[in-house]
Amino acid sequence: MKYLTILSLSVLIACQPNNQKDIPEEAVQAESIYNEPGHHSESLTKVMHAHGGYEQWSKMKSLSYMKGEESTITNLQNRKIRLESPKQTIGFDGEVVWVTPDTIDASRARFYHNLYFYFYAMPFVVGDPGAFYEDVEPRELSGKTYNGIKISYGENIGDAPDDNYILWYDPETNKMEWLMYTVTYRSGEPSNTYKLIKYDQWAEVNGLLLPTAIQWHQFKDDSVGEMSNKVRFEDIKITEEVPSDSLFVMPVDAQIAPLNVGKG
Repeated sequence: MKYLTILSLSVLIACQPNNQKDIPEEAVQAESIYNEPGHHSESLTKVMHAHGGYEQWSKMKSLSYMKGEESTITNLQNRKIRLESPKQTIGFDGEVVWVTPDTIDASRARFYHNLYFYFYAMPFVVGDPGAFYEDVEPRELSGKTYNGIKISYGENIGDAPDDNYILWYDPETNKMEWLMYTVTYRSGEPSNTYKLIKYDQWAEVNGLLLPTAIQWHQFKDDSVGEMSNKVRFEDIKITEEVPSDSLFVMPVDAQIAPLNVGKG
C-alpha cells in the first residue's frame, strides 16, 4: 500500500516520547503530502464530494480515533502517526517506524503502523499524489450493481507500489460501499487476488462522512461470502488543529521497525 502497508493484526502499547518543541503550523503545512485536487478523475471527485469533498478533507490537520483499546492519532498533512495500546506504542516520525519498548517484536510494525488509517481514510486517501485512476465496468456485489474506480500507483510510491484498489460506489448517491485491494508488501510481487471490505456505517464529523465500522468479507471465485472480520471506530475526531509534533518523536528506548518487503 502507499502510505500504508498490509499485515495481520498486532497488539500495541503506550509509552511517552521525549519532549520536543512543536513545529510551527506553517512548517507542517509546508510538508503537506497533498497537491491540487485537479489531479483526480471525474468519478473519484464525485465520490469524494458525496463524502464531504476533498477540499474539506485537505483542510484537516489531525485525525484520531479509538479501535478497541488502541488509540491512533495522525497528522494528516505529513502522515506522521502514533498508535498506543496497553502493551506497546508504534510511531512514524516522517522517516522511520519506531516501536517501544525495545523488547517488543517489531517485525510487523512497518506493515501495521498505518494499516487501519489507510482503510479508515477511504475514499480521500486514494486522492494522494502518485495515483492513477481508471473507471471499470460496473459489477454486482451482493445483489446490487456498483460503479467502480481502479486505483494504481507509480513506481516508488510508498512501500508497496504494486498494490491496486478498486473502489465501488452507489451509482445514485456516489457513496463508497465496497473496497477491493491486493496485498503485495511482504512478497514484493504483484497480485491479482483481491480482498474485500464493506463500508456501510458512516458518521458525519466536521463536514466529512467517515466510517464508524468496516467489515471484511470472504471473496472467492468472484463471489461475496460471509463476513470474516469487523472493526469498529469510536471517539472519532478530525480537526484543523495541528497535533503536537512531540507525539511522533522516537523515544530513546525505542527500536526501529525493519522494512520487510520481499521477506515473506
